Amino acid sequence: MGLTFNVFFVTFIIIGTSAIFTEAKQSSHCLRGITVKDILMLAGIKGADLLSYVAKMKAENIDQAVLSSLTYKQLGKIGISKIGDRHKLHKFLSKDGNDCNNSVCKNKGICRDGFRCFSCICDPTSGYYGLTCQRKCPCLNGGVCKTVPTGFKCVCPPGYSGDLCKVKYLTEKRLLQLENSLTQLSSKLKQTEKEVETLKQKDRGTWRLHRTNEILNQLEKLQLNNAQRTYTQKIPIILPSKTRAIIISVYCYYWNKNGDTFMDYVTHQKGNDDRSARAEGNNRHNNVHGNAFTYEQMIPWNTTLPNELIFKVTYSLNKGGVYSWYRIRLVGYVTD
Repeated sequence: MGLTFNVFFVTFIIIGTSAIFTEAKQSSHCLRGITVKDILMLAGIKGADLLSYVAKMKAENIDQAVLSSLTYKQLGKIGISKIGDRHKLHKFLSKDGNDCNNSVCKNKGICRDGFRCFSCICDPTSGYYGLTCQRKCPCLNGGVCKTVPTGFKCVCPPGYSGDLCKVKYLTEKRLLQLENSLTQLSSKLKQTEKEVETLKQKDRGTWRLHRTNEILNQLEKLQLNNAQRTYTQKIPIILPSKTRAIIISVYCYYWNKNGDTFMDYVTHQKGNDDRSARAEGNNRHNNVHGNAFTYEQMIPWNTTLPNELIFKVTYSLNKGGVYSWYRIRLVGYVTD
């Protein structure tokens, strides 16, 4: 998201401090050939400022696709401090059109516009992966394909492991525990759907629940102990303008030796921290040797605000365990 790629849309020839930039007539896939640093250099930013900006964007997980979608004001907020540099970059990026107009994403893939390129985010329920979501996923036992530079990687469901999710590693006792957890999750999903139906009746519109399975990189495998941290997580897909809410899952896994694992948190959309728009969680597991829990929560969403999620850990404890962690994913969104 290795393979042998066809002609890439950008060619760089570096001679001393100058760069020659050529563009093909058609948009191509956002591959490895262009980086945030490349874009800044092409825009005319040099020296210490260039290195400083690249470091700031790396810290914020801003790639070339995100950078190309930012407004003049947003460029300032992410750390492009000098007005002249901001003007150069915005002027350079404004020449880029919407590359998704010519996208060839297949099998329900969602097109993501980049800088003179596009990428496809594949629907995990479709069973396809690849640059244009054109390849059939070979993962077994409910495994989902994730497109990576070398091809694909299977994301296995609980109970299976291996390259193609062939290996079953859970005991019968653990499977019974998971079945119980799934029953609880099913109940919570029904409650979520009831909340969606309530919103539908309130607004008298046609509401739809869209399922996805997007990794939230900064919230992947959190291992916290006596830490209170606030994460700003960019949503990895472009949500439709009629999005009214997003749904996240909080998966807690721990394997302790007579220890405790706690995590309390508050999460909301950036720019909307009203109490009614927050979701809260209190995960507290005392002196249990090992277990796993999954929670799903719905958070109100306004597409006129930043496409970012604030996840604030208010209390955490990891005592006696070496395999305790939390994983937060975007699993769906609601549109009218």
